[in-house]
Amino acid sequence: MPKLKHFPADASAEVIAEVLRTDGALILDDVIDADERERLRGELMPYIDATPDGGDDFSGRSTTRTGALVARSEMARQLVMTPQVLAGARTFLEPYCRRIQLHLTQVIRLRPGQGAQ
Repeated sequence: MPKLKHFPADASAEVIAEVLRTDGALILDDVIDADERERLRGELMPYIDATPDGGDDFSGRSTTRTGALVARSEMARQLVMTPQVLAGARTFLEPYCRRIQLHLTQVIRLRPGQGAQ
């Protein structure tokens, strides 16, 4: 399984877009601090804990998918508006559109024993 590349929170939009083109995903390190991570966790864990496992092999019988994060968490709203996240998304998508719009925010949790999906 390929490993996701890590970049600093201030990575350029061009670097973010290029890695999205080649790898499909990346990790921006330290976008939020430890206190903000704990706040995000506190806001979302009740929803994550209440999410049932998938009902079939495709969705993962030991996998939960908790959506609507922006509606449920102030910290999630702040994260999607992070300047580097927006700049990277715009740089990646603008050749194909006039504006961008967020469609989905989701936590996917694979529990121990979950096979490849």
